[in-house]
Amino acid sequence: MTEEQKIYYPETIEDNHFPGEEVETFIATQEKSNEMYEPLKTKAQAFPLRKVAHEVIGSALNTKSRKILAEFEFTQSGSLQIGEYENGVSGDIKISPNGIVARNESGITTFALDGTTGDAVFKGTVQTGTLISGIVAVGDNNVVIDGENKNIVVYDESGIARILIGFQAGGF
Repeated sequence: MTEEQKIYYPETIEDNHFPGEEVETFIATQEKSNEMYEPLKTKAQAFPLRKVAHEVIGSALNTKSRKILAEFEFTQSGSLQIGEYENGVSGDIKISPNGIVARNESGITTFALDGTTGDAVFKGTVQTGTLISGIVAVGDNNVVIDGENKNIVVYDESGIARILIGFQAGGF
């Protein structure tokens, strides 16, 4: 058979019915030769509904500016990690019931808050409008500002008090 003699037939495309339209389906089971067949009617089925949280996204999150606009309630969880530490590239923050730890891209802890003891460690500058504290120790405890006893003591390298500002009963 040559190319000119070849016969082409059209493709057969099956009908796809829309939801809401009744569709006739035939079931081909025959027990007796004289039995009559009737098509079964299938009920219309709707397309599944998309579930989109428009309310939360629109009123609580601004995806364009990447800002949280409303308060969220958190459920109890073991811990939370923000970011992924990669040496020389990015740091991370870890939050757990025992505290918060942040480290920079060099792996150095930049701040830590101990949830058990209340201790806090900061690598950088701590700036505040007001600081209320009992005793402030500067450096290796060489300068001690004692608010409770209302004095400032400066110690030398051997730990002997050399300068006292304020009153100390029986002091030098």
